[in-house]
Amino acid sequence: MFDARRKACADRAATLDLLGPMRLTGADGADYTSRSTHRQAMLAVIALAGRGGVSRARLQDLFWGDKDTQRAAQSLRTALHGLRRELAECDPALIEITPSLVRLDPDVVSVDLLRFLRDGVSALPTEIVSDPPDVLEGIDLPAEGFEEWLRDQRMQWRDRIIEAAAEPPRARLLTDYSTPPAEDLRPVIGLLQPVIHSRSINALYLAEALVDCISDGLRDYVGARVFDYRDRDADTCELDVQNSPSLYLRFRLYELGDSVSLRVLVMDRSNTELLWFAERGPIRTDRACLEHSEVLGLLGEVVERTSGTLASGAEGNPDAPITPFHALTSMFQLDHQALDDLEAELERAWQVTNAPIYPALLAYQNTFRVGEHWQTGRGTLEEDTRRLVAQVRSDPASGGLALGMVGHAAGYVLHDHEGAGDMLQHALRMAPQSAFCWDHLALHCTYGGKYDLAQVASRNALRLGAFSPISFTMQTTRSMIATLQGDFPTATDLGARVLSLRPNFGAALRYMSIALAHRGDIDGAKDCVQRLRSMDPAFSVDWVRDDRMAVRDARAKRILIEGLTKAGAD
Repeated sequence: MFDARRKACADRAATLDLLGPMRLTGADGADYTSRSTHRQAMLAVIALAGRGGVSRARLQDLFWGDKDTQRAAQSLRTALHGLRRELAECDPALIEITPSLVRLDPDVVSVDLLRFLRDGVSALPTEIVSDPPDVLEGIDLPAEGFEEWLRDQRMQWRDRIIEAAAEPPRARLLTDYSTPPAEDLRPVIGLLQPVIHSRSINALYLAEALVDCISDGLRDYVGARVFDYRDRDADTCELDVQNSPSLYLRFRLYELGDSVSLRVLVMDRSNTELLWFAERGPIRTDRACLEHSEVLGLLGEVVERTSGTLASGAEGNPDAPITPFHALTSMFQLDHQALDDLEAELERAWQVTNAPIYPALLAYQNTFRVGEHWQTGRGTLEEDTRRLVAQVRSDPASGGLALGMVGHAAGYVLHDHEGAGDMLQHALRMAPQSAFCWDHLALHCTYGGKYDLAQVASRNALRLGAFSPISFTMQTTRSMIATLQGDFPTATDLGARVLSLRPNFGAALRYMSIALAHRGDIDGAKDCVQRLRSMDPAFSVDWVRDDRMAVRDARAKRILIEGLTKAGAD
């Protein structure tokens, strides 16, 4: 919709400054800054979402998350009406508000922080670079979701500007890789108009929020570009020749009586032929939300199966950067030569894309040097991991999956448990659809002895990750929780299931040996220890004493030490 008016807007651009006190300056030089703190805050959120815009569901969560869905929707409509009216005085073309999304046109308004992302510190005044002020300085809004968002933005942007001013551009990591591919090789997803057979505000909100989570998950997992056609006429978007979506997704919601049924259809790009679909329900309408177990299951199935469909279609293109989906699947093949090759591939992808997901994957891969007996020539483990974690934390473009990876690396490799917890919580605020992030929050809680929280996070991971090619890692987490709670029969049942799929999975072997030893199966426990020592001859109970197993709870440590001692690992 923006394309039709770009020529008319080419010679007139407003500017929006978010560093320091907000200021909106029109092309005529006049100040059009809203006097409403609430509308200033909302404008900032919309502006930093970039060309893709921000969903109504996201705005409702940020500013009216404490209200019921109907009241939040009404409050949002009122606020958007006021914002549109104010911005029209500056430029009527500045904002687009649709039934699903709100966008600022970057060709009509220039945002200081987005200019910095594009052009570096040269885009900012010298006095700001030397001592960056807060984003939205002076803004204090009593809305919990927005307060968390603003706190994160202030920290990330300040760190990013200081780092960019202090350090030269990152050197090329692989000097033998010539130039990035000329074309954008990321897969493209098209979101078609949903089919909603319901008048319930709660159902409509759920439909919008679920599609947002699916698209966020695909951006994170396979680097997909997502084109949103939900507010366009069907005949103009079914086949988008210019952007050439790899797949189309259509969401359907049916309400019958007091229940809803949900279905997501995935269609081929060439003729919108149905490839497969996923469905859940019926679910009681008043209980249908993103936290509901069946909704989580649908969300996880669609993200995992779509990622697999996209990944299989990209296998024939050797120039395409490796996706996080492929990288994680490759890591958990647990082949040391493959890990060496993957390390080089991740460095290449980082060089080509400069995307924060790749240093995050490299940091996460470093945990295999601790837990999976992998030796690599890459620098000092702690120093290298600390550098990669800092890179991802300071990058405002880091998504939930990236933060989940470096959160785990910070706790497991660097023993920064407080920082790990903060990053994992932040990751799940950004990516509640991520089975990976839920699973690693479960691990973090397990290491700290918070088993009730670990069980909840683990259940969410298993629901979301039921169709994941690495779902066995989530079963391993459940086995670890069971072991440390003294439920050894459950631990050995789960461990046997995992080891039937990955016989050389170090984490599963360690906890299997401990649980078997506590059950009195000393021969089975010793066999697991011998298999571990075939990969690392130095493996012993000292892993626990030296905190290499990351467990901090004293009672849990006793379980580990006693089990490994009985298994002959002393």
